Amino acid sequence: MHTSIRFDWNIEEFDLLLDCCHRDDGVRLALQYLPKDQPILEAGCGTGRVVKFMHDLGYIIEGIELNEEIVQQVKQLYPELRLFSGDILNIPRNDHSYGGIISFGVVEHFPEGLQRPLAELYRVLKPGGIAIITVPSLNRVRQIKYVLEKYLSCLHPRKNNMIRKLFGKKQLQRNTHGFKFYVFPQFGKFFEYRLTPREFERECMKAHFNILHSIPISHIDGLYHEFGTMFCQFRNWKFYPNRAGKFLNTVLTRIAFFHNHMHALILTK
Repeated sequence: MHTSIRFDWNIEEFDLLLDCCHRDDGVRLALQYLPKDQPILEAGCGTGRVVKFMHDLGYIIEGIELNEEIVQQVKQLYPELRLFSGDILNIPRNDHSYGGIISFGVVEHFPEGLQRPLAELYRVLKPGGIAIITVPSLNRVRQIKYVLEKYLSCLHPRKNNMIRKLFGKKQLQRNTHGFKFYVFPQFGKFFEYRLTPREFERECMKAHFNILHSIPISHIDGLYHEFGTMFCQFRNWKFYPNRAGKFLNTVLTRIAFFHNHMHALILTK
C-alpha cells in the first residue's frame, strides 16, 4: 500500500506562508509556464497558500491536500478557493482534466517510490499540458556530506553502535535497505527521498513525461540547510542571509546543482 507523509499545518501561519509566494522559485516558474485560461491543479497543496496566491492573480486553480483538517480551516477563511481533501494517488478527476499541474515537494514522501504519484499526475494532465514538479535535490554538497557521514559516523558517540551497546541503547540502522533512493534522515523514521538530477529526470521520463527544462532552485534554502546559521538565519518563514552568506550563495549558485535545496522539472505530456 502506498502511503505518504501527512503534514500537520498551522492555520495561524497562513499569512506568513502566503507572503513567501512572491519569493518562491517554484511559484515563479508556475507564473512563467502555466496557462491562465486552463484549469490548474496543485497536488499536495498544504495550506493552499499557492492556490490563494495564483487565484488572486486570475488563475483557474484548485488544490488537493491529504490533511482534511487544514483544508476545512482554509475554506472557512477563504470560501472562494477550490480546495478538497484527498490522496494524490487517487485524484477524483477524469483523465486529461488539467492544462497545468504543480506539485512542490510532495512526490518524494512516498517510501514505495515516485512512480505511483507521478503516474496519477500524468493521468489527469491534458496532452500538451504543463506540469511543474519539484523534489529535494541530492546536490553536490549533500553527496559529499553523505559520503563523509557514512564513513565517519562511527566517530560520533550517539551513532556508534558499539558505544550505544555499552550504554544499553537501541542499535541504529541506516536507512538504506529496501529504499530506492537516498533517504533523509539517514537514521530513524522515513521522511523523504532526495534525488540526484539524473535520478529525478529518469523517474519522470519513466512516467512518460517529456522534460522541457531541468532547473536547480531554492539556493538560499540550501545555504541555510547545508551551511547553517553562520551565513543565514530563518525566521517567520523567511531567510535572512548575512553579507558573507549573500556572497557565498551568489558564487556557489554558478555551479549547477551544488547547494540548491530543490530541483524543478518543467514537464509536458
